[in-house]
Amino acid sequence: MSLESKLEKQAEEIMDRFGFEKVHAHMVEKNHRWVDGKELEVPSIHTLRLVARILLTKAIYHKDPCINIGTGGFMVYKMPWGLSLTFQLAWS
Repeated sequence: MSLESKLEKQAEEIMDRFGFEKVHAHMVEKNHRWVDGKELEVPSIHTLRLVARILLTKAIYHKDPCINIGTGGFMVYKMPWGLSLTFQLAWS
């Protein structure tokens, strides 16, 4: 099995386990909005899932063995031991 195949499998597991509902509830509570076209609005759970999967896919197929990529609070880390997805509120 290729590395990309292993990471794709791991990405599917991440998508099944990740707390998108929890992230969405936080975004609603805090009015954490994203730009959607020209409007600012809290994204739907479907949009959160879509953005997370796009980030995971970009990381999987990036040529570098280690990379982090993110947007809107989501961060994906690709390391030699696999992938992780986080939603970050603050960092330094």
